[in-house]
Amino acid sequence: MSTIGGPEQLGSGTYDAAWVAAQARASDPGLPEETARELALYAGEHLRALGELDAPEVARRLLADHPQAGATPANVVAKAAVDYCRQHHVQP
Repeated sequence: MSTIGGPEQLGSGTYDAAWVAAQARASDPGLPEETARELALYAGEHLRALGELDAPEVARRLLADHPQAGATPANVVAKAAVDYCRQHHVQP
């Protein structure tokens, strides 16, 4: 796993958890920074494990692993993670 907020290799390309967390917080301003950052890191791990850009499945896995975060943060971060990968041509 990368350091908090640092880019990490994910298949082909670089996944940037800090960017994902920032996008998630822009979509949901009530999302705490620490929660967004933590979920963004785990979203990268789930994308790598899945091997495909599947936001609903990433959200399910985030919620299963981090139920205290809640469904909305899991969904917002999963969408931001998949959007980032698509925009920056990152393949898990």
